[in-house]
Amino acid sequence: MKWDDYYEKTNDWAVSTAVQKISSLEDMGEPDEIVDVLVIIAFEDKKGAVRLLNRALQHGVKFSGENLVEIESILTEESFKKALYQSADGLTSQDLEDMYGCIDDRLIVDVAKRYQISVPADLADEYAEELCPDVTTPIMWSRFYNAFYDWNREYAITRSRAISDFGNEDEVMEVIQELFSNDKYEASRFVGRVLNAGVRFRDENLVELTGLCNEDTIRQAVLLSSPLFNEDSLEELYGNVSDDIIIEAARRQNIKLPEGLRAEEEEIEDISFEISSAIQAADYALACLVQAQRAINHGSNVSFIDMVAKGPFTPLWKYSSLSEADVELRNAQSALQVLNTELRNLSNHKSVRLKYARLASVIDMWFDSGFVDVLVHLQINKAQKRIRQAITRVENIRRELGRLL
Repeated sequence: MKWDDYYEKTNDWAVSTAVQKISSLEDMGEPDEIVDVLVIIAFEDKKGAVRLLNRALQHGVKFSGENLVEIESILTEESFKKALYQSADGLTSQDLEDMYGCIDDRLIVDVAKRYQISVPADLADEYAEELCPDVTTPIMWSRFYNAFYDWNREYAITRSRAISDFGNEDEVMEVIQELFSNDKYEASRFVGRVLNAGVRFRDENLVELTGLCNEDTIRQAVLLSSPLFNEDSLEELYGNVSDDIIIEAARRQNIKLPEGLRAEEEEIEDISFEISSAIQAADYALACLVQAQRAINHGSNVSFIDMVAKGPFTPLWKYSSLSEADVELRNAQSALQVLNTELRNLSNHKSVRLKYARLASVIDMWFDSGFVDVLVHLQINKAQKRIRQAITRVENIRRELGRLL
């Protein structure tokens, strides 16, 4: 049966007859006519209306916004969605305007996002995030904070990287605890951005952050937030934050240290002689190492000449140069032993052990008794590298010792 005949007789037939004739349809008419028949049939037989709709969809029929509004309430949800999404690529912003208020907002938003169709202004504001075409698009804190609980965690973390401003510290803490409690790296990155934006934390929130962020971020957060501190704040932080961070914050704000740290500071004053002795040992070790470096470099040059010249006097020259290097290297070794002894003595003091544990590390630079007899050019290169490493370590220790005074 042709659609024109079917459509003409629909008003005269019983609904049951119209439904029975659906299977015999050879073609389909205009969407407006199909909607007319759907309304008639659905009044008595919703399943029959669904059958006619499915037949129309099989023939590729697409509906306008007005059509969809008319049939939304008379069909099942599943069948309506089929009609909507089959028609979606042909819909316009005016169609979405026609549908607004009559069809589920989320369906309109989904169609708009899929096919880049403008939505009514009210929907554009309410569903700005759902309509966002790119997760890197900047998002204001207020919009992010009000919506992130409704998003899945992965999406919320991704969108957090595009926040353009930040709220107060309590709101920030809420976001950190919700999104980053199990990811110290992401938590530290987020807090770093928050601090750069000017947010500062009170002591109770800083204590909470110590379990969420890395040491460098905690240091930055404490020192930047230190203008908010008083003596009670430092007492709250003591035991949760590294002592050297608390000492620096107290120095910046001229605040009295917690009682436990004051005792340690007094101990440092009592060991000033030991610290000065260690500094002198470090300076002497550096001087010996530099002298040894010059001697070994000279020995390296002689060794190279010996390799290429093969003259009658170079072996003696080489032996004399390496002997001098041997003496200087052993002087440096002795100086390092003295420095190591001083460092071990310092490490016995609690305050040094707590804050400057790296000073207790031993610097090794041992040389076999047959150094001059077995040293070849390749081994000289290795000795040069070892001396450079020793110099760098002693210089670092010298700086740390200076901080103790």
